[in-house]
Amino acid sequence: MKSLGRQIVESLVFSLVLCGLVLLVQQIGTQKPLVHPYIWSIMVFSGVLGMIVVAIAHWGMSTMDAQSRPNIFLGLTVLRMLLSMAFIGITLYMGIEDRVLWVVNFFAVYLFYLVFEITTILSNLRAISGEGEKQ
Repeated sequence: MKSLGRQIVESLVFSLVLCGLVLLVQQIGTQKPLVHPYIWSIMVFSGVLGMIVVAIAHWGMSTMDAQSRPNIFLGLTVLRMLLSMAFIGITLYMGIEDRVLWVVNFFAVYLFYLVFEITTILSNLRAISGEGEKQ
């Protein structure tokens, strides 16, 4: 299993790469913008939520038995989804211009983070199951 520090660094590097990708897409000159001006609120929310998921996943992987670990993965996915739905609801309720573009940007970032978390959590599960087979 990867250390918490390494997981945090990987998550931060992923967040920075995603920010670079957003900046790159912002530079593309089209008639209609591809990136909403409030994309950075989405990026901050997703980055903070990503750190929370990393911390909870590490805690669960290190303290819970092997039978409970898949439930951690499912629970974290549901937690991310519910918190994201709340963030979307609050933001849309408060009023924002060009709602469709904002929601599209949100789900693009959401899916990038979700795929990243799935791959990192699965790599942890593989490492843990490999340790169990050696014993």
